[in-house]
Amino acid sequence: MSKLPSLQNVLNAIKNTILRFPLEIITAILGTFFAILVNEVKYNNPNIELYQKALMSCSLCVVLFLSISLFFLSSNKKNIIRFITSLILGSLIIAFVFSFKKRITYTEFQQFFVLNIALHLLVSFAGFLPKKYNQDEFWEFNKQLFLRILTSGLYSVVLYCGLALAILAVEKLFNFDFYYNIYMYIFFTIAGIFNTLFFLSGVPEIDTEEIPLELNYPKGLKNFTQYVLLPLISLYLVILICYEAKILITLSLPVGWVSYLVLAFAITGILSFLLVHPIANENGNLWMRTFNRWFYFLLIPLLVLLFWAILYRINLYGFTHERYYVLLLSIWLAVVVAYFLIQKHPKIKFIPISMCLAGLFSIVGPQSADAVSKYSQLSRFESYLQKVDGKKLTFEQEQELSSIVYFLDRNYGFEVMLPYAHKKLDALYKKNKDPGTSLIMESLGYEYRSEYARKDDVNESFNYYLYQENDDVITNIHGYDFIFILSDNYDFDSTVNIDNTAYSIKSKVTDYGQDLIINQDVVPLKINDFINTNSDFNSNFDHNRKIEQKIENSKYTILMTYISATRSIENKKKIIENYKIKIMVGIKK
Repeated sequence: MSKLPSLQNVLNAIKNTILRFPLEIITAILGTFFAILVNEVKYNNPNIELYQKALMSCSLCVVLFLSISLFFLSSNKKNIIRFITSLILGSLIIAFVFSFKKRITYTEFQQFFVLNIALHLLVSFAGFLPKKYNQDEFWEFNKQLFLRILTSGLYSVVLYCGLALAILAVEKLFNFDFYYNIYMYIFFTIAGIFNTLFFLSGVPEIDTEEIPLELNYPKGLKNFTQYVLLPLISLYLVILICYEAKILITLSLPVGWVSYLVLAFAITGILSFLLVHPIANENGNLWMRTFNRWFYFLLIPLLVLLFWAILYRINLYGFTHERYYVLLLSIWLAVVVAYFLIQKHPKIKFIPISMCLAGLFSIVGPQSADAVSKYSQLSRFESYLQKVDGKKLTFEQEQELSSIVYFLDRNYGFEVMLPYAHKKLDALYKKNKDPGTSLIMESLGYEYRSEYARKDDVNESFNYYLYQENDDVITNIHGYDFIFILSDNYDFDSTVNIDNTAYSIKSKVTDYGQDLIINQDVVPLKINDFINTNSDFNSNFDHNRKIEQKIENSKYTILMTYISATRSIENKKKIIENYKIKIMVGIKK
């Protein structure tokens, strides 16, 4: 019968973990501190970007430091060399993150994500670089790491739920008010410190040549892989091969998303291959032996389909970050397939090593996803302007040019387009440094068409949202007496006192919009007609364009600022689905 660990044993385990991985623990504590700061400050706080970048740096450095520790512990080098190396490489990581723009862009988050994956892959093989490679030991080490991740996650969830319920019970039973953010504090502390400490305490030791890790294959894993995972993979393989046969017979082009499906299938198949690798060639495992022997051969026709799909899209629309990574993963997959088909005794560590290198290859430099995508779309932008100079564009051409402008504006800013169309864009840039895609297209002499727009529904359907309207922004109501928000999905009902006079404010939905009832006075708000006749709403995704409607009678001046509005087409009829409006009312004296 197993015994519960004593407090002394727990403290000894914590002490040993801290002594083994001191930098990792310190970085995890710092990351927890910055996570709490990010959660605590408001998003318009001038320091929030600093805290966010510090948090991102800590999350990367924890994984980097673990990889370095495993490498140096395995090679039995002095700790001082390990710590100096960690600090130098950690400084490079911090410099990389702090080179991001003040407001971190989508592209920079993507770089952070890819680097995070690459560093996690580095953990899987870093400890085996300085020592003689043992396939079974490598597999067992990564199996234990994977199970430790699952176990630490489970313990963390249970601990958080238990503590959160305990705090809730104290609040309700004893009427005790805790700090309102205490639940987030507990979450960050458990996720950042407890989870990291628990995981690190279970990292296997591989620094002894005399006592290698012994392979211990779980029976449950064998059953799951053999009877659940492999049959599902075989099913998807049949579907994809049948689809490839269909497009060859019909001479049609593959749909764009098939590349994602093939990649998902291939990567899942490789994961399954890794899971069954230690027992794949054992007698009695005919199903696994067959899968192990034929899997990479069966990937070849799917690789052809994958390259066909992604290269066709790149030829039509150029590189984007997503297409770059699909092509990069396709090349990586082709290299892995070639390696396992050519090598008589392939090493499974080739898979994480090659993927880690591919990820690092894509982050910085002229060959990176960002550089290639930027060059590709700027070249398309320049080519488009030269080709159509002054000519009228079709709907499809305006839609394609709009997508190029939107991509460049979102990822690199308005200024990157100025050298290619300075005569048309300079005046707009002097007036507005961040005008949005719609105004840029307008300055170029064309109309913005979103990727969701359809030719038959042009100027009909839209989804308008005013980006400038934030909850914590002070609104100047000079010249007006009160302000409130009106929505289509509920009736407004409130009272306000102005100069010792009570005003009852109500709204009622009507066929033409709403009636605003101030005391006994009824002011019709013809919202539907205004939305249907105002062309400004058709500038899809131009979140900087403010649309206002003014209504005035003998008693009141009403200014309506549209925060959002959505219209669709059903059976050729215009249907206003919803709207949200800021109402400012001035009472005439």
